[in-house]
Amino acid sequence: MLAVLLTTAVLILIITNRHFNEQTKRYHEDILMKKEKAVLLSINYLLDSYPEVNEDNIVKVLETRILEINDIQKLSIVIYDLRGNQVLTTEARNPKYPVLPQNILDSLNKNDQYVEVGESLGDQRSYYASYNYIKDVTETKKLAIVALPYETNDIFLQEDMNTLIGSYGVAFVFIILLGAIMIYVVSKNTFNRLTSFADRIKETEVISNNLPILYDKDDEIKVLVDAYNEMLVKLKDQSELLADIERQEAWREFARQVAHEIKNPLTPMKLMIQNYMRKFETDDEVLDERTNRTANILLQQIDTIESIADAFSDFAKMPSRKDELIDVVEITKNTLDIFDGPSIIFTSSRPVIQMYFDKQYLNRIITNIVKNAFQSIPHSREPKILVDLSIQRNNLEIIIEDNGKGISDEDKKEIFKPRFTTKSSGSGIGLSMVKKIIEDYDGEITFESAEDVGTKFIIQLPYTHE
Repeated sequence: MLAVLLTTAVLILIITNRHFNEQTKRYHEDILMKKEKAVLLSINYLLDSYPEVNEDNIVKVLETRILEINDIQKLSIVIYDLRGNQVLTTEARNPKYPVLPQNILDSLNKNDQYVEVGESLGDQRSYYASYNYIKDVTETKKLAIVALPYETNDIFLQEDMNTLIGSYGVAFVFIILLGAIMIYVVSKNTFNRLTSFADRIKETEVISNNLPILYDKDDEIKVLVDAYNEMLVKLKDQSELLADIERQEAWREFARQVAHEIKNPLTPMKLMIQNYMRKFETDDEVLDERTNRTANILLQQIDTIESIADAFSDFAKMPSRKDELIDVVEITKNTLDIFDGPSIIFTSSRPVIQMYFDKQYLNRIITNIVKNAFQSIPHSREPKILVDLSIQRNNLEIIIEDNGKGISDEDKKEIFKPRFTTKSSGSGIGLSMVKKIIEDYDGEITFESAEDVGTKFIIQLPYTHE
């Protein structure tokens, strides 16, 4: 800012000085032109009294009256013949050109006039001169050349200019000092705010509850503050996403170990019970019945534990995506065939819906949600599950609705978290796995539920059919 102010001041002073010099030259030129016109009128008036004047006697005609014209106009007069030789002068000293240079004669022949402008003589003095032809009364015949040298003393004009520039200088010094003070105050204030802002940035951590900066002024700093506050929101979202990913990975590792550790002893246990039952023979029917019932209960519990281990294993070993062009309607129908047919109502807005998707992933989505739907329906109620496919706004929409006991308000926030389950024999990872599959496809899963009425899951997947 100081550089701009100084540059502006210097440029204005330079422009003012040049303008002042141009105005001074123009002023002296105007005076010289007016005097030239007056001298030529006086000479023409004199020549009117001499009708026989010519190039040879022009000097005799003018020499008797030229001093009088000089006194009246207060201007030196030099007369040259048409070849440029000096023949008459009112100056006491020798004129600048005893013989006119060829360039002046050429300019006179071309324009009938020549003017020398502002040649510096030092000591605040300048030299001007005008050259013109003296013609006869008919203005057709050239008789001689008249030169009017004009020296100026610009000391008073220069003093005026120095006074003006001095006034400009004082004004600009005041403006620059005032500008420097304002710049210092504004810069200091801005720097303090930026320092405070920088300190807050240094305190920002990835995993912490960073508080936004409250800033109510509408200036340039507010743009940075708004950007910082927006960054905090994104940082919080990304931290939560990162934490969720870490939890998912931790659960996969945990599920992998649990599945491995559980399934190893289950198989020999099951085989030992079955072998024991085949070899067990007694004559006591009551003992046989109790033994068989106990063995069946143990085998049933082993099967339950195996199913839980399989669920953990599936969660830990999510296969890599193998997208291919599939018929969603056909895959869904085939998946629903493993459940109780009369209890499921399947509808589709189109007979065929082809899109790129992993059919194993689609099978898992449908299987897990429909299985949970059946398990949520009380035994006293006839199961009724609706599965609907449709294309909505370039999305594949899958709706699975049941008439179960619904989801309580307390459980709605936990429903998609790993390990959460409301069933005594559930693993709590089915819906978590479904949600991850859907999010991997940039989709969304939501639900609507009312206690003792039922639950409706709504799945939106991008309809990628090309």
